[in-house]
This record gives sequence, structure tokens and C-alpha cells, in this order.
Amino acid sequence: MAHSSDLDHLFSPRSIAVVGASNKPGKMGNLFMQRLAAQFRGKLYAVNPGAREVAGVPAHRRVEDLPDGIDMLIVLVPADGLVAVAEACRPGQVRFLLAVPSGFAEVPGDGAALQQKLVAAARARGTRVLGPNIVGVMNGVLGLNASMMPELPPGGPGLSCLTQSGGFGMALSMYALDHDMRFAKFCDIGNTADLDAPELLEFLAHDADTHVIGLFLESVRDPAWFRRALETAAARKPVILTAVGVTAAGRRASLAHLGIAAGAATISETPSKNFLVAETGLDLLHRSRALLWQRMAAGRRVAIVTGTGGIGAELADLALGHGLEVPSMSPALQQRLGKHLPYYAGMKNPIDCTPIWWDYPKIYPAVLDELAQSGEADLAIVSITDVAATLADLAAAIAQWTQGPQKLPIVVYWGARHRDHANMMLIERAGVPCYPTTREAVSAAAALAG
Repeated sequence: MAHSSDLDHLFSPRSIAVVGASNKPGKMGNLFMQRLAAQFRGKLYAVNPGAREVAGVPAHRRVEDLPDGIDMLIVLVPADGLVAVAEACRPGQVRFLLAVPSGFAEVPGDGAALQQKLVAAARARGTRVLGPNIVGVMNGVLGLNASMMPELPPGGPGLSCLTQSGGFGMALSMYALDHDMRFAKFCDIGNTADLDAPELLEFLAHDADTHVIGLFLESVRDPAWFRRALETAAARKPVILTAVGVTAAGRRASLAHLGIAAGAATISETPSKNFLVAETGLDLLHRSRALLWQRMAAGRRVAIVTGTGGIGAELADLALGHGLEVPSMSPALQQRLGKHLPYYAGMKNPIDCTPIWWDYPKIYPAVLDELAQSGEADLAIVSITDVAATLADLAAAIAQWTQGPQKLPIVVYWGARHRDHANMMLIERAGVPCYPTTREAVSAAAALAG
């Protein structure tokens, strides 16, 4: 097991060497080297027996030629050659080996034995193995992209994710870029031949830059250890788990993908404050954004503000289904709301502002003010759809309201055309998450209610 200080060398390496570094465009060894050469500020080494330099970095012929004290050795050679690389390392020369290639326990035949041989060779030399069968590691705070990701998402204190899916890593990267959502750390643990989710989870639990932890997992080798790590993490910050491989077909896919029987689903039954289960990877990202951008609600009472009764009813039904409460507002609050709304508006909850779109830039902030001051709601779901979404003044008014003495966390259901995306971004840049479906908006609101 790695200590926290040891894992700091994995996520914040001072030195990196790439075996299989290449000058040929499109080759993985070239992509890794180009990104690292442009962004990494530590010592960078290339290993290529046929080149003098790669991406402007002098190349070494063999791993044996590298100095001691390499924090991260990224190996981009076929599976059988990867074991030879591990065997060529000197004791104490390398702290962490990123075993990127596939072809180990997830394939039939000798794959499992080859994986065991890799771990044995590495551990005999004091090296820990991440993987195999991974896309890599990222540290957004440092601007480190030691992965297959084509572009580094916005970095800073925020979301950190552990996954066994390179595809989810790509999705995380694109989602964070689209929404300007800060991420701290990302790690693909792959086949978990050595480094496993619990010890990495324990590290993230104490990492100051990690504010929310996301887990997209298929398998857990040691459920008891994982539960302990989960309890430790959830005691400090929100943890969101998406467990895949929960059906017979999913388990077959997981076994073929990682060579491990799926078992993460059993962890989703662990009751713990701050621990949320998301059905899909997209739900995980949606909820993470709400938790990063908005404060936690004081309770489960939600106020729904809408311009159309039908959507208000749909949101109310979904809210109740997610364990939220949709209380009827008191006569006194209804009277105060009536000062801002036409007499025929719905004022009990959902609050139906009616389709007087031209007045929404004044009405919506005024209604939110009344709700925040009333003490009758703990959070709000605001629906902005159709014509309302074309009003840049409304989006700006919502954004401005959030910068004032806000007392309610809010999320927005944004039902609009693609051409109105700029208006939505006015709201998101103010730290209010917007979602394209009512279900996603309610799911995010429920995350804020704990």
C-alpha cells in the first residue's frame, strides 16, 4: 500500500520518463511527449533506441540509462515488452509505472499470468504499478496531462475522479471544457493489478484541491477496504459513485474489459452521509457541477419557479420522486409573491409566473428574493424555456441575482434551442448550473439537498 506522500509523486511528479517515445506524428509515444514537453515543468526523459531526441528532449536508448529517482515511468510498448521494461529497472529507480497498454488479464490465455509477472517484477524493485490497460493520469492544478486526453480540461480545485473507463475520462474532459468546470485530479486505474481504488480514494479524501470525488467503477477487489475508504472520504467531502456492470450483460462486458468480475454495484448500497449514487456517468458529472458551484441546501424543501404550469407539474413530480419536498407556500408568502405576479399566476408551489416573458427579467429575481427571505424553501429549481431562453436580459438578471445576498442554492432547467446557448452561458458563468432536461435538473437539486 502506498502512503499519501508516496501518491503525491504519482499525481504531482517531479520527473517523468516515457518509454516508447516517438517522433512519428499520430503515434501514442509522440502524443504523450508533445503534451508533456509543452506543459510539464519537471524533468522529462524520453526512451527511444533509434532517436537522438523526441519533442526536443534528448532520448536515452534504454531504461537502464535513465537516472534514479524517476517519479513516473510511462510505458507505451506492447504487453510482453512492458514486462521486460519493468525487469530492466534498477531497485529504487522508479516510483510509479504507468502501464498504459492492454493485453493483460482482460484477454484470454496467458494475459493474467503476464499481469502477475509485471506486478512481481515491479514490486521487487520498489515500483508501484498503475493499470495496466489505462489512459493515464491528469492533474489540473499543475497542468499535467500524462494521458491520452487530447486536451486538458480547466484546472483548479474542484472535481477529482477515479475510473476504470478511458471513455469516461474522455467524457469528463469534454464536459469540463464545455461547462468550464474545474477539475483537480483524474486517474484511470484500469485492471487494478497493483494500485487499487481504496488507497487512491483515501489520498483524494485528504487532498486539499479535491472538493468533490467522482467514482466511475466496475470492480472492487476488496469491498471491506473500499467501504472503509469511502466512509473516510465521505466524512470530509461529497463522493459520487457510478457503478457499472450491474446486469448480466454488463458483467460480461466488464470481464472482457478488465478481466475482473464486476462488483462495484455492491458498494452503492453503502449508507453514508455525503455519499451519492449516480445511475450514469453523465449524472455523476451533472451532480458534481452542482456541488462545486452551489452551496448545500439546509433542507429538502424545494421551490419551483416556472413560466409554464405543465413543466412546473413535471418538475414537482420528479422532485418528489427524488426525495425532495414541494411544500405549499404560506398565505403570507403567496400575498408577497402576488405583488410581483399577475392575479392569475400560480403562487402555491410550483410558482407559475405565466407567459408574460417581457417582464421575466424583473419578475424572476423578485420572486427568488421573496423565496430566499421567507424561510419556506431550502433551494430552488428555476425553469427557463422557449421564449424565455431567448431573453439575454433574463439570463443576465439571474446571473446578477446570484452575485447578491443569495440565501438559496439554485439550479436551472434550460429548455431551449442551440442558438440560445450564449444566454445559458451567462447564467453558468455566474456559477449556476443549467441542465437540458427536467430529470437532470432535479437530480442535481437533490444532490444539493444531501
